[in-house]
Amino acid sequence: MAAPDPVLVLQHSAIDVPGVFGEVMDEAGIAWRACDPWRGEPLPSSLEGFAAVLAMGGPQQTDEERLHPWLAPEKALLRDAAASGLPVLGVCLGCQLLADAHGGTVAPLARAEIGILEFSLTAEGRADPLFAGLPATPLTMQWHLNAVSALPAGAALLASSDACAVQAFRLGGAAYGVQFHMEVDAALVRATEAFPDYIAALERQRGAGAFARMVADATREEETLRGNGARLFRNFLGLIEGEDARRSAA
Repeated sequence: MAAPDPVLVLQHSAIDVPGVFGEVMDEAGIAWRACDPWRGEPLPSSLEGFAAVLAMGGPQQTDEERLHPWLAPEKALLRDAAASGLPVLGVCLGCQLLADAHGGTVAPLARAEIGILEFSLTAEGRADPLFAGLPATPLTMQWHLNAVSALPAGAALLASSDACAVQAFRLGGAAYGVQFHMEVDAALVRATEAFPDYIAALERQRGAGAFARMVADATREEETLRGNGARLFRNFLGLIEGEDARRSAA
């Protein structure tokens, strides 16, 4: 039997990595290929041979094509993936790129949303397979100053929070954007210590000691964070299996 196609993982910084999602893929025997356009690595010329696309977070902004010329081709790649029915999961910046690529808008929040926080699923979100088995108000790590401010035409709103109206959305049957970081567990939060610019930005927003508080919160909620992240990504892998079955039957 042929090995399943790998998942394409688009990474935009050294710290924004698949984390718990990568562990779930490894445990399921699903290969994944990281592509780092921010380091100058070229994006794939085609999505042929990939089972899905996972677009991670990053410090860039969706309108910074002059600073980061790879942003425009990555948006085109996300459009192609969604149009073909390939499962897509955009996380934080990936969520914003997916929305922007389809005519949505991204704007600064009235206040930054940072910390180990809950969000609320909408009625459509509670019925969506991506969130099956998760509570109506899941706990996760949030770290963003910008978010989707207007959804693309035809997108379904799946989750929101007091600070961020668009926490998750779906385009078509298998393309999702999530503003939160369910790939993050306490170990990945602690790893941020190796990136002083991130710590400085966090403490500008939340004051001295904010990083230590986030580490303590993530450590206390480790079981919940890992459980929620693993559940969501296993649900996403189920979408890949469904799309594979559909294509085989076509």
